[in-house]
Amino acid sequence: MESTLFLILIDIFWRTSKIYLGVIFGYLMIVSPLKKYRESFVKITINVFTPILIFISVLQVEGSTEAIFPIFASLLVTFGGIALVKLLSFGRETPKPSEICTAAFPNALNFPFPLIFALSPDSLGAAGIFLVVQIILRNTVGLWISGVKVSKSNISEILQFPPIWSVLLGLIGRISLQSSIRFTLSTQNFWINLIVEIGIFATLMTLGFGIQKPSIDHINSYLRVGSTRFILTPLILLALLSPFKVPSVILVAMIIQTMAPPAVYNGIYAERFHLDTNLTSNTTLILTMLALLIIPLEFYLLDYYLIT
Repeated sequence: MESTLFLILIDIFWRTSKIYLGVIFGYLMIVSPLKKYRESFVKITINVFTPILIFISVLQVEGSTEAIFPIFASLLVTFGGIALVKLLSFGRETPKPSEICTAAFPNALNFPFPLIFALSPDSLGAAGIFLVVQIILRNTVGLWISGVKVSKSNISEILQFPPIWSVLLGLIGRISLQSSIRFTLSTQNFWINLIVEIGIFATLMTLGFGIQKPSIDHINSYLRVGSTRFILTPLILLALLSPFKVPSVILVAMIIQTMAPPAVYNGIYAERFHLDTNLTSNTTLILTMLALLIIPLEFYLLDYYLIT
C-alpha cells in the first residue's frame, strides 16, 4: 500500500507540476510583448484545442450498468456547488459567477484519473461517465452561470460555441463508431496524444492569463469554494448513497472526482465570457495545491466505505 501511495503521489506531483508550468508560461506571456496576442490565443484555444479535447474525452467513455450513480454524483457536484456557495455567503454578499463556476465544476480528468487508475483501473468507466456529464453541464449550465441566457436573440451564439458541437459529435461518435476506430482516435495514438497534450498546455496557459496577486477581498470566496469542493459536497454524496449498495468500482471514482479541485477549464470560460479571471485563476491554483494535502483523506474515506 505504501509503495502504491508513493507512486500515486509521484504521478500526481508530475501532473500538478505540468499544471503550474503551463500557468507560468501563460503569465509570462501576458507580462511580455506577446500580450498583444492574448485574444487570438484564447480564440484558438476555445475554437480548436478545447473542442478536440472534449470530443476525444466523450468518444472514449465506456458504459456501465450502474451509470446512474456517476451521473447522479456529477449532477450533485454541479448543482450542489451552485447552492452551497450561495448558502455559505449567508446573504451577506452575492457570489460572483466565477466563484460559482469554480465550486460547481471540478477537475474531472487530469487530477483524479491518475488516482483512480492506480487504485482501481476498473473504475475508469464510471469516471468517464462522470466526466462526460460534467462536460455537458459545463457547456449548458455553465453558460447560464456565465451570464449567457437562452433566448432567441443569442441562441445562435450558443449554437456556434465550438465545445457544444464537440460534445454532440463525441456522443454521436461514441454510439456509431466501432471500438477499433475509437481506439485509433484515442490518446494511445501518438499524434492524437501530442495534440491533446498541446491542447491541455494551451488551456493551462489561459489560466495563467488571469493570475494576479491574491486579493484579501477574495479570502471568503476561497473558503466557500474550498469547503464546498473538499468537505460539504463529498459528505452530502456519501450520506445520500449510504442506503444503497454502490459497487466499489463506482464508489472509488465518485469519491475521488467529487473531491477534486476546480477544473482548469473554468479559466477558459472566464476569458470567453468576461468573468473575474483573477478570482478564477487564483482559486483554481490555491485549491489544486490544497488538493494534494487532501489525498490521504480520500484514501481514508475509500478504505472506510469499501471495508464497511
